[in-house]
Amino acid sequence: MELKRRRNDEVPSGTNGESKSSSKGRRRSSTTPKIALSDRTVKLLEEKVSFPNVSKLRRRNIRALILSPSLSKENKIGSYFDSQSPIYSESFVDVLKVEVGKQLNVFDLLGGNLLRFSTKFTSYVGSCDPNKGEHGVFEPGNGRTQTPVLRRCGNVVRGGVVSASATSTTTGGNKENVSVESTLSLKGKYVMICCVFVPSLWCSEDGPGVYYTSLASHELARRDDFVMVVVPMMREGFTHSHSAYQHFLSGFSCLAVPFEDSHRREFICSSLGFDGKLKALLLDPSHRVLHLGPPRMFEFYGGSGHDCLPFTPRGQKIVLTLEDDPENRSLDEVLGLSDTDVLYNIEYLAGGGRLKEEKDGCIAISKLKQRVVGLYMCSDGRSLEMIQEVYEDCRRKEYELEIVVVCYPFPEQVPPALHEEAIIEALASHDLLRWWFFPFNNTVCHRLETMCEIYGLDECFLIADPSVERCVDPYGIEIIRDFGIDCYPFTRRSLVETEFHRKTELRLNSLLLPWEVVHASIDLESTISIPVVKLKNKIVLLYLYKEGMKYLANKLAAWYKNNIKGKYSNVEVVAVSIDGSDTSDEEFMGMGWLACHGLPPFAAKL
Repeated sequence: MELKRRRNDEVPSGTNGESKSSSKGRRRSSTTPKIALSDRTVKLLEEKVSFPNVSKLRRRNIRALILSPSLSKENKIGSYFDSQSPIYSESFVDVLKVEVGKQLNVFDLLGGNLLRFSTKFTSYVGSCDPNKGEHGVFEPGNGRTQTPVLRRCGNVVRGGVVSASATSTTTGGNKENVSVESTLSLKGKYVMICCVFVPSLWCSEDGPGVYYTSLASHELARRDDFVMVVVPMMREGFTHSHSAYQHFLSGFSCLAVPFEDSHRREFICSSLGFDGKLKALLLDPSHRVLHLGPPRMFEFYGGSGHDCLPFTPRGQKIVLTLEDDPENRSLDEVLGLSDTDVLYNIEYLAGGGRLKEEKDGCIAISKLKQRVVGLYMCSDGRSLEMIQEVYEDCRRKEYELEIVVVCYPFPEQVPPALHEEAIIEALASHDLLRWWFFPFNNTVCHRLETMCEIYGLDECFLIADPSVERCVDPYGIEIIRDFGIDCYPFTRRSLVETEFHRKTELRLNSLLLPWEVVHASIDLESTISIPVVKLKNKIVLLYLYKEGMKYLANKLAAWYKNNIKGKYSNVEVVAVSIDGSDTSDEEFMGMGWLACHGLPPFAAKL
């Protein structure tokens, strides 16, 4: 499978995947004017508008899903940040030698202690309801005493407990716990050390890399065989801003070099050759260097799949090889769920007192996978109206179709919690209350991207048909667009079966109904007309072609000459130009074939 390059990708030139920009010097380009940052702007960049928060204007833009000119100032600062290079307070002469394939003493590199940032999110279903227990489910004896409000994130119920299916980079409602951890805990584990320029803006060159790496960090934090260590290199003007340091790391679940140990952070960045562009060092459990370069692997797969380990570019190829038959999965396997897991519908998640009981707004996967299900990978809603129209047509015709909306924030790199909220509000405004909602899951989104081969560039509609075991078809949108409701349930298998059945019902007299006669050549100058009805008891090969596109003509002529002509009188080849031209009629009749003279309207219909 050919891997499509994402937008904003740089062309790698180094042996370890470094971009061409890594050859730049460590000083700011003299051609880029320095921007004077006011105290107010510095304060905003420390927390309010830098990753993982979103500025008010960008938040408004995300909700409208239209790029607004009001982001121009943020983009200008992002361009200025892209021109910066790290300024080291001293020249390090004792840096560690880092080479792929060589051992590295990670304890000498990282020092004694690190900080653990564990981000906990409160955006589980029903988090706003005081009658729910600490896990978000109703406790015995508690009645509903207030009208439900918007539940920000529809999540999966596992074993009766409502919990986030994946920790998300969010814009609020998150609480980070910080604790001290010894580097000795890294023994026997894969270690990824990421150097990053802080603050980081969404619109900067590093924006996508930071976004995907942060999403993977939350999954990696749940593994016991992998540790991510983030090393923030503070930008000029922010070297003393502990607030900017802590705010940036609130978007990760990782270990980090303490802010106070600026010497250690600079030493690590210098050892890794950090030039201001996001850079990662990957070590195996024996702390041998596996990779040194941008962590691009997280743009293509998540951090929870065991097949992805150890997250190197080579590992990426292995994962994609394993995905050679990505459609050979059942619905629960595609979504990474079990039969007992539960999804909620928009009516329940949108709140507003629409449903009295929680059980009325949920469905078990075991029940859902017995129905025809459409998985709508929703990015900006560009396919919403088309899918809604098909859904309503199916309901009118009493065709079974359940819609599961999958939160897919990758194309615009939207914070998942904000994206989930926007999707729920949009679906509720369209009265699509019976659609089911699958909350953001990083690994699942990457898996669906691979199945659809879209890689952050489009939306997708996958169909799970229970009549076909272990098959999820990713071409629902294309089939609906070309064939409409007539090709229900919108899979390639159903399309082939429908077309095959239709074609087997065709008869020669119905195909050639507009033509009463076909023409044959007697000699170089004379032709005769033969009534179509006289072909009734013969085997007829109908050759349809366009003038200038007769790609099969030579092969067919050779086959006819070597195998049919003069041997089987009951076999005829009839040539029909589907663009209505009769330019090649004499050529075909000269080979012993029959020809239908051009009738443009009828030929086009055929």
